[in-house]
Amino acid sequence: MKTNSLFVKILSGFIAVIVLLLTFNLVSYTFFHRNIRDEITTSSQQNLSHMADRYENHIQSVQLSLVGLFFNNQLSYLFDADRSAANDAVNQLVKRIRDIRENDMLFLQDVIVQFKMNSFVVHQGGPDRLESLYASTYRSAPYGVDFWKRQFDAGFKLRLYPQAEFTNSQQMSHGDLFPLVLKSTTDPNMYITALLDAESLFRTFDSRTAGYFYILDESGRTLFSSDRSRPFELSFDRLDLTKDYVKADNNYFFFRKGDVTGLTYTLVIPNEKIANQMSRINVVLLLLLVLALVISGALSVFVSIRFYTPIQNIIETIQRYGPQVQSPSSKRIDELGFIDANVKQFLQTNTDISRDLRNQQSHLTHLGYIRKLKNIYTRPNELPIAEKPFYLIVFQLSMTGRFRELPAAEQERAMFFIKEFIGISLSEKYPESVTLQTEKNQVLSLLFTDGEAKGVFETLERFKSVFDRDKQYGYLTVAFKPELVQPGSITESYEDTLEMVGRRKLLTETQLLSSLEPEPLYVGFSPAQEQELYANLQTGQAENVMLLIDRALRRMVKDRATEEQFRAFAKEIVAKTIKAMVAANVDIDSVLDRQSPYQEMKLCASVDEYRQLFERFLSQASSRIAERKEKKDPVVEFVLDSIHSKYHEDLSLERVAGGLGLTPSYVSRYVKEKTGSNFSDYLNEVRIGKAKELLAKSSTPIRDVSARVGYVNVTSFIRMFKKVTGMTPSDYRRSENGLNAEKPG
Repeated sequence: MKTNSLFVKILSGFIAVIVLLLTFNLVSYTFFHRNIRDEITTSSQQNLSHMADRYENHIQSVQLSLVGLFFNNQLSYLFDADRSAANDAVNQLVKRIRDIRENDMLFLQDVIVQFKMNSFVVHQGGPDRLESLYASTYRSAPYGVDFWKRQFDAGFKLRLYPQAEFTNSQQMSHGDLFPLVLKSTTDPNMYITALLDAESLFRTFDSRTAGYFYILDESGRTLFSSDRSRPFELSFDRLDLTKDYVKADNNYFFFRKGDVTGLTYTLVIPNEKIANQMSRINVVLLLLLVLALVISGALSVFVSIRFYTPIQNIIETIQRYGPQVQSPSSKRIDELGFIDANVKQFLQTNTDISRDLRNQQSHLTHLGYIRKLKNIYTRPNELPIAEKPFYLIVFQLSMTGRFRELPAAEQERAMFFIKEFIGISLSEKYPESVTLQTEKNQVLSLLFTDGEAKGVFETLERFKSVFDRDKQYGYLTVAFKPELVQPGSITESYEDTLEMVGRRKLLTETQLLSSLEPEPLYVGFSPAQEQELYANLQTGQAENVMLLIDRALRRMVKDRATEEQFRAFAKEIVAKTIKAMVAANVDIDSVLDRQSPYQEMKLCASVDEYRQLFERFLSQASSRIAERKEKKDPVVEFVLDSIHSKYHEDLSLERVAGGLGLTPSYVSRYVKEKTGSNFSDYLNEVRIGKAKELLAKSSTPIRDVSARVGYVNVTSFIRMFKKVTGMTPSDYRRSENGLNAEKPG
């Protein structure tokens, strides 16, 4: 076979690529072989981290569920002399415990509220005595009656004890349980014990592929072991928490310390398991390398043959039906040289034949491309052939909801008849006129005439009276620039006319636009109004939001805003409302599942229709936000009550978090997640709201107002007041708008 043959060239190229890929695979294999151990250790670290995070988050969730029991109003009646009140308090507490116990995601066997007085306990089974409960219902050798009594004297807030088997008096096992003890920061005479299902927790949170899992407390005591037959063999003082793992006694010890509980989570992987994994990976990599080499070789031969065959068929066709031109001897591939020489001859012949045709039919070819691209039907006699000035008119149809309810075929027919009516009507007075449908809802007319624009205006005014009869289906925007357009500037004139269409006013009738009217520069809300809008959205006050929107709509009508500006304003309102719903953790699908407001606003043709859209959408959104706000949460309720009752004091996040027995960072994240606002923002909103009341209803000096709402520094008060309201306290007091803002309605 010739060395210049196409087949030889293709096959050689594939072989070169295969060699290159083989080299790359060998280098990759060497690299991965060296790094497999690091990857395995990294994977183990990640698995342990995931398990530790799950345990930590679960303990936090249990703690949060139990904190509310400390604030149960019924606790004060448990030891009341009135037995009916005491019994009712016990029943209420038992109901609350059962509600918590029924949450399967907490993996709780029972929740026990222990009182120091009379060794009285309350759990899901009802009231009981300490001695009776742990001697009959929850019996366990490590956790006797004395152990539970000692918990009153222990100095901790939250502690997890080692897993142990609990049984009842009939020796029926409850399984291995974790005792989790939570103590109150305000009442030392009670604590809460949560019995966690240790095995269920481990099965749910386990993400290991190998090894043994342990949980150690701060002293190194084992709280949990995934394999009871393998005790934790490494001394606790050898766990260097500054490292990710320690290798000792043919084992890898991976560990992670919990941020909330301080527990140490450990994953122990024997060295032989890592070695076995490396061996399996090595075998897989070698098999893949061999398989890739075999498949690449077979594909190279197959593709080379398949690629060469059609080239050879082309050569045979040229030799059979066309004139043969020998390829230049300088070509490096014989077949391609032969095809190149003959195709060039064919192209040259085709160029010579079609040059005259293209010169004669350039206008027809261009319009043919437009017809193909836009799929618009036009007759040949509609093509413009005169190179002289013309008037350009654009007819834009705005469809109503009633029109959109028609079948698609009916809509297309209606648009075709509109285009035909316009074309026929114009051709009666301007015989050389051309009318084209450039878009689905747009018609373009070119009027070739030497007459004045006044006659065109009279014709278009008659169109208005005709199309207004069917304005329940749609209305036209007719844009006509009363200047003759030269053929060379048709693009610029068309763009100017489209811009005129965009200045349509919000009216349900045909509009004739002949100039580019200026748009209002300012629409929508001012910064202060945006703050007020968002504040009312967050609190679910739809009436106040509608008052703001009504004022904005009236101003836009007065300023003669365009239809596009009204639609942009509506999009802004919907976007801010959705943002407020998301911030309040409201399921937006419950409001948007029926019909998207973005689709509805496309059909709004008047201010009243926009107002109806806002009233419906904002009413639904506000009710969802209000419902979300009404849901009680013990932590959020405590924080918000503290702000509303102590806003005038030196109130801080640390002080409120201390009252809950939680960390400030956790309280901040929790309140932000539940309310959409962080602690400081909500506190400032309450303080500024109280300040606005004092400024509007009294003549109290600003310095005294600052002190009465909790600001020690009057400068800080003025800066925060201006940030929230957009004006200083003095300006607010003088402003008529500031006084009216506090009046109902």
